[in-house]
Amino acid sequence: MQEMQETSELTWIQVQFAKKAVDEVIKCRMTLKWTYAMGYYLEKSNQKELFEDNQRDLEKAVEALSELLERPIEAETVASLRQQITDKTVYVLKRNEVMLEDTASGFLEGRWTWNTTVSPFVV
Repeated sequence: MQEMQETSELTWIQVQFAKKAVDEVIKCRMTLKWTYAMGYYLEKSNQKELFEDNQRDLEKAVEALSELLERPIEAETVASLRQQITDKTVYVLKRNEVMLEDTASGFLEGRWTWNTTVSPFVV
């Protein structure tokens, strides 16, 4: 963000979009990490295919946002880059919400079937 401020005429508050984007990438990669583990234990079914489609959409969106964040910052293109990053951040946020909501509702509705027996957790 410091580099962005120095190479453009944006103020500190105006470059906060980059921090929000990085925070969203981190949050979504955490979601993906846990969904990969969950997907490994899901029984093959149409529900698993839908789960993996949501996962794949989130993964592609996160990688696209990450690539935007890695682009060089140039004064003449910073406004365009800012808009692209902001738009992609909103999209990634929505894809993450879809992934989390569908996963949670799948648990509540009993949609998920597992390819292994899971013992109850005992303290």
